[in-house]
Amino acid sequence: MKILHISNFYYDRGGDCTHLFSMMDLLGKKGHKNIAFSMRHPQNFDSEYSKYFISYINYVDELKNKNLLAGARVLYRSIYSLEAKKNIEKLINEEKPDIAHIQSLHHYITHSILYPLKKNNIPVVWTLHDFAFICPNTNFTCSGKVCEKCKISKLYWPIITRCKKNSLGASTVAALETLVHRIMKVSDMVDVFITPSEFLRNKLIEYGFDQNRIKCLNNFMDFSTDSKEEGSDDYYAYIGRLVEGKGIKLLIDAAIKSNAGILKIVGDGPLKGDLMSYVQQRKAGSRILFLGHKSHDEVMRFLKRSRFMVLPSEWYENFPYSVIEAFACGKAVIGARLGGIPELVRDNVTGLTFEPGNSDDLRAKIEYLISNPDKAAQMGANARQFVEQELSSEKHYQKLMEIYDCLINKSISV
Repeated sequence: MKILHISNFYYDRGGDCTHLFSMMDLLGKKGHKNIAFSMRHPQNFDSEYSKYFISYINYVDELKNKNLLAGARVLYRSIYSLEAKKNIEKLINEEKPDIAHIQSLHHYITHSILYPLKKNNIPVVWTLHDFAFICPNTNFTCSGKVCEKCKISKLYWPIITRCKKNSLGASTVAALETLVHRIMKVSDMVDVFITPSEFLRNKLIEYGFDQNRIKCLNNFMDFSTDSKEEGSDDYYAYIGRLVEGKGIKLLIDAAIKSNAGILKIVGDGPLKGDLMSYVQQRKAGSRILFLGHKSHDEVMRFLKRSRFMVLPSEWYENFPYSVIEAFACGKAVIGARLGGIPELVRDNVTGLTFEPGNSDDLRAKIEYLISNPDKAAQMGANARQFVEQELSSEKHYQKLMEIYDCLINKSISV
């Protein structure tokens, strides 16, 4: 089978790219042919199809130029890219794929590519990694907090609140893009949406999507690499971007209050400087350490040595890879009772959940796992077993093939 993979980015950038490359590797090992379509970027991995990729654009730099030409360029690229449509038509004519599987296209590749796909009767599957179809800011946040003011048709709110990057220009473009997608019924051109979590599936249905075209298929973990237990050091971990909405300051407050164990923070982002200053002001620099960005292999080694991981998000997480990776390393997770997190973090089974935004509740859960290492180890063992049994690559492959085969053969309703 020839699968055309469509993604805004083609390098190790985040969860959507992690899933893309894991899935391509899995499908390749099963004998299928992977065809890539993406955007050119200095960090891209090599691809024999890069000649079809669309030109690179940096919206941060573009929006710094406060002139009509820059604004027009941003609107053109973010809403409907003629270049993407033209290039994918060439790729389709050359490779003749059996099915198209989208990971991301909002803002960069755009929905323009859906028209040549439908013209050539190529079934379209889209794995959703965020809430872009139903939220202009893609993640249901405003100023780092959960926000659903735009529900159904109130698309003037992004312009008022400047929820997208705290920018009037970016927020206006995001609102216009969402409006255009709804007017043109872009979602109707997708045969099946795949959601990694039931939470996201239910949100789409709540916002009016056809439940018969939405299938929940969890992300998976490849166990081909060694992930044996390597013991534990005296620290617990946070892994992720240092941005608003991730609840890192909440975690720091809880860590300071608990005065138990050492918190090690892996990741980078715009809040790093402010968070480090805050820790120093609270004289907690010896117990809260910032380790910066680490490669995936380094992260896995770091997790194996930790006691447990904390995910203190204040926004809707979908199906976070950081939790799956912690589970794969046999570690329990403390997570906010929000979004898709409780689907993974099951109280007293694979970890503990806490009330979102409540640093005292989070502190209590941290102290509990530190004071009860045997229970933390048992939860970690349960978590590892859960990943092996429920999130294996083989199980994911079989379910994915069922979706592909039904669409290609058109013999059974998916």
